[in-house]
Amino acid sequence: MSSLINRISSNPKLPGLFLFLVCLGALSTAYFVEYVLGIEPCELCLYQRIPYAAVGLFSLFAIVGKPGSFTQQAALLGCGIAFLVGASLAFYHFGVEEKWWSAACGGAQSMDMSLDDLKASIMAEPLKPCDSRDWVMFGLSITVYNTVASLFLAAISFTSLAIIRKLKAHTK
Repeated sequence: MSSLINRISSNPKLPGLFLFLVCLGALSTAYFVEYVLGIEPCELCLYQRIPYAAVGLFSLFAIVGKPGSFTQQAALLGCGIAFLVGASLAFYHFGVEEKWWSAACGGAQSMDMSLDDLKASIMAEPLKPCDSRDWVMFGLSITVYNTVASLFLAAISFTSLAIIRKLKAHTK
C-alpha cells in the first residue's frame, strides 16, 4: 500500500491515466470481437460498454484536472460509481444467462402484440437473445469476468481518491 501511495504522490495523474487506458483497452477489445471476430453483442452487452465510456471521459478530467483539485476528486468518484454501475449490469446479465431471472431482451416475444406487430418482428432481423453465451473460459461467462473486473476497478478508483484526499490534506 505504501508503494501505491508513493507512486500516486509522485504522479497524482497516474490513476486517471491507468483508468483511461483500461477503458480504451476494454472498449477496443469489445469492438474487435464484434467487428473483426464477428461475434454479435446482445442488448445487455451493449449496455455494459456505457460505464467504460463514462469512465473514459471521467478519467480524462482526472488527468487534466489539477492534482488534488475538486475536478480530479470528482472525476475519480465518478469513475468508481460508473464501475459499480457496470458491475451491477454485468451481474444482472450473468443472472439472465443463468436463467435466474428474465430480461426483455431474452429473446421471448410479448404476448400482447397485435398481428401486424408480430409480422413486423418476424420479418425484422432477429435480435440476439441476452441469455446466450458466446464466450466462456474456465466455465465462466465473460459477464462474470466483467463483474469482477468492474468491482476491482471501482476499488482502485475509490482507493486512489482516498489517497489523493489524504495527500491534499497533508499538503495544507
